[in-house]
Amino acid sequence: MTLLPRMAGLLAGGALLSLPALGQRVTTPQGEYMDTTRRLNPKCPGVYPYYYSVKLKYPRSSATLRAEAQAFLRARGGHYAGSGYITFRFVVDCEGRPLPRTQVLQTDAAYQPAHFAPRLVEELYAFVGTLREWPRAKRPGSGEAVNYIALVSFKLTDGQVVAVLP
Repeated sequence: MTLLPRMAGLLAGGALLSLPALGQRVTTPQGEYMDTTRRLNPKCPGVYPYYYSVKLKYPRSSATLRAEAQAFLRARGGHYAGSGYITFRFVVDCEGRPLPRTQVLQTDAAYQPAHFAPRLVEELYAFVGTLREWPRAKRPGSGEAVNYIALVSFKLTDGQVVAVLP
């Protein structure tokens, strides 16, 4: 389906309805990405430590995120197959806002490269987009606000989200 007819079906009484995710899928030798937009916050320095080096993670529990992801997928009526992991890797800026460029990593249950149904990946990407409580990071020592690299991994068994990590 092309984007134009898809977009036309989104308007109802002038209101924009929910989208699976409007980021384009791009595959390169370096990886698969859901959006290649390079929007940077000029207030943030170009430092990108991983979430664990600044001692941060999303403030809701993994069990809560799992239940929310399951409900999100159920509401969209998709039925999926496959077991393994879909991981989204992205930058959270110094003001706690996720940047749109997101790398997608997919493995089977034995941690070998795999590919899940594109719709499942898009739906999980849309779910990650609903997460708006990212903490702000401070550089250890100086206390300067910095960007950081965050990961959200979905463990799937027979197409069902059974865990959200970390």
